[in-house]
Amino acid sequence: MIAATFLNGGRLWWLLGVAALGAGYVATQLWGRRATVRFTQVDLLDRVAPSRPGWRRHVVAVMMLLGLAAGVVAIARPVTATTERTESEGRILLLFDVSLSMMATDVAPTRLDAAKEAARQFVDQVSDDVEVGLISFSGNVAVEVEPTLDRSALDEGIEELELAESTAIGDALSTGAGMLLRLAGDDRPEDIAPGAIVLLSDGETTVGRDTEVGAQEAADAGVPVFTIAFGTAEGTITDPISGEELPVPVQPGPLEQVAETTDGAAYEAATATELMDAYQRIQDSLGETLGEEIERVSELTWQWAAIALVLIAAAWALAMWWLRGMV
Repeated sequence: MIAATFLNGGRLWWLLGVAALGAGYVATQLWGRRATVRFTQVDLLDRVAPSRPGWRRHVVAVMMLLGLAAGVVAIARPVTATTERTESEGRILLLFDVSLSMMATDVAPTRLDAAKEAARQFVDQVSDDVEVGLISFSGNVAVEVEPTLDRSALDEGIEELELAESTAIGDALSTGAGMLLRLAGDDRPEDIAPGAIVLLSDGETTVGRDTEVGAQEAADAGVPVFTIAFGTAEGTITDPISGEELPVPVQPGPLEQVAETTDGAAYEAATATELMDAYQRIQDSLGETLGEEIERVSELTWQWAAIALVLIAAAWALAMWWLRGMV
């Protein structure tokens, strides 16, 4: 983001002096016009001043005033301030568990619906210049939305998430870390993280590579993972085939290990409110992970001084050419 300001803004009051000169010039011209009208010897006026400067004198005056105004801006020391990130690529991947256990109603209305709403609010709070992507996982891993600045695309992707069988946390971590590395490119400095992962799940890996393996891949890629264990120990679901009620208690242990392995942070949330609180704490932590915005200031004094010199020099040259012999 670029902002313009002045290091010595108080000096801009000198523009009032330039405005006063302009007003004085206009007043002088009006007075001179009235005096000319009162001078009835038009023929004699033509003999005394056969060649009058006309509009040219106004051009010279305006250029002089503009040059003075530019000079005032120069002494006020205008600067542009650009904010940019320096510690990462500024990307976040949201890894979202859509296994059948997310249909549990221990968090109203269901774990899935509460998690969707919290995820949408989290995305809305992320800085506008940070890309966010969405990956869902059950038994399979699916890239729902590639990292983007388009928040509406993310809202749609979150809304369309659907439940499926099994849980592949390890595979999801591997996919996310690989994507961030690919987007960062091979010329990324080693001390800059390719991005960060926010992982929301209520269970543990049941298919695919082990959670620890996926976590290590993320760690090797330099990607910190922030985990949220969502749900309660009393969660249950109804088996869609047998109709039997099955316990699906939240499993925070594996997620804590992921956060520790990747230098991220682990959170637990048993309610929708606690989930939003966890997202807020992650958002605060991401400021450090993604890099604090630094301000680069460029002073524009010399540019404005150059403009002032050019305008005044041009006005002087035109006056010497157009108004020669007028006095």
